[in-house]
Amino acid sequence: MAIPFKSPIPKHVYNSSKEKSAITRHFTKRDVPKSKNNRLLLASWNIANLGAQGRTPNARKLIAHIMKRFDLIAVQEVNDQFRTFAKIVKLMGNEFDFVMTDTAGNNERLAYVFRKTKVTPTSLFGELALRPREYPKRTVRVKWTDANGVARVDKFANHKFVPFDRNPFIGSFKSGKIEFVLANVHLYFGKFQNSKKKAERKKYARRVLEIHALARWADRRENKATTYDKDIVLIGDMNVPAMLETESTYKELIKYGWKPVKYTTKTGGSNLGNDKTYDQMVFAPSSRMIRVTAQGVFDFDNAAFKPLWEKLLRQMSKSKTIGLFNRHMKHHISDHRPLWVELDVT
Repeated sequence: MAIPFKSPIPKHVYNSSKEKSAITRHFTKRDVPKSKNNRLLLASWNIANLGAQGRTPNARKLIAHIMKRFDLIAVQEVNDQFRTFAKIVKLMGNEFDFVMTDTAGNNERLAYVFRKTKVTPTSLFGELALRPREYPKRTVRVKWTDANGVARVDKFANHKFVPFDRNPFIGSFKSGKIEFVLANVHLYFGKFQNSKKKAERKKYARRVLEIHALARWADRRENKATTYDKDIVLIGDMNVPAMLETESTYKELIKYGWKPVKYTTKTGGSNLGNDKTYDQMVFAPSSRMIRVTAQGVFDFDNAAFKPLWEKLLRQMSKSKTIGLFNRHMKHHISDHRPLWVELDVT
């Protein structure tokens, strides 16, 4: 079950128009382009517990305002109760529409929101469900550090793939002169590789194996003659903590030569803590039609709720301010930031 982020007390009351203006100014500061001809703004956003926790009308307006900047958004964590999500899309205006899956692990759906004047859904939609004979089995090594600071490695030999907790949502789209297939994912999290208990580190190994299964599927589809469209993009919350080849999850993601968007140089991580790269956008190595002209992560948390930040900072230390401020931010908006790219569609 999803664990909603409760509203901190006292509650934060704000003017949505003023907050939207601040966010718009921050789009300019962060060089997030506006939608324009011959370009497609593609984004991915894990909107925490969307439908599982209360979102005020003002909060829905802010989420809609952020999403409306983009032309096609892969959304994760849409709850079984999807009406909050539908209300947000409605706030974006009649030019937007959405498609989504039914529920899977954690009562979550995956969805695509698209600008109808720029993006046309084409013929391929469905969930990626591997057949048992396609389940990978491999040895997964998990590096960790014990209580004495000594580096250790757990070797989980012949670790078997467990079917995706939430099947990736495959969708094909056309914009301008290009067509492509997205695989929208929210992969298994489990535990951290540095967890104290071996059973928990084994859950991290499951995460590594799930990423391997996704990457292997994508590689095989890209190299198969019967594939609907070989311009494939893996997109979503992949729970990759760091884009380093020493990080097991990332190593599996790039194993077959796929090309992730390296976005941390501009803003930082895709989480509110600014130190993790859970969200990823990864392009097929042979993609010829897809050309990235700009990229980044939009840190709305450095634009919204400035009066709240200043008030808290007057009352407590900076570290405590960050903690409480982020509790407000993830309750009203999300604990993840949108990852985006601009594509040339000529």
